[in-house]
Amino acid sequence: MKDLILITAFFLLTLAGAFAQPSPSFKSIKIQVFPNPTTRFFRIDAKEAKVTTIHLYNLIGKRVKTFDPSKGADFYVNDLSSGLYLVQVLNNGHIIATSRLTKR
Repeated sequence: MKDLILITAFFLLTLAGAFAQPSPSFKSIKIQVFPNPTTRFFRIDAKEAKVTTIHLYNLIGKRVKTFDPSKGADFYVNDLSSGLYLVQVLNNGHIIATSRLTKR
């Protein structure tokens, strides 16, 4: 059962990476999500780009949270279950980066 869950998680992460490509009008931006793993909150270091929205997805692909970076630098996830999440960083609706986040 554990192997099936790991294979499914790997497949979903691979699939998410295939569809979550940056918009052609934006170059790929390196971001840093920290602390990772986290228990209460995370922050994003995206020095090269202006971030307007942050979406957090579970491994099923369901959006579980949306953050507005202008309201603060700490993005709280202490109400979420432990597991892997995808952090999608957007600039005016265009995906500029996607990163994994482990919630413990």
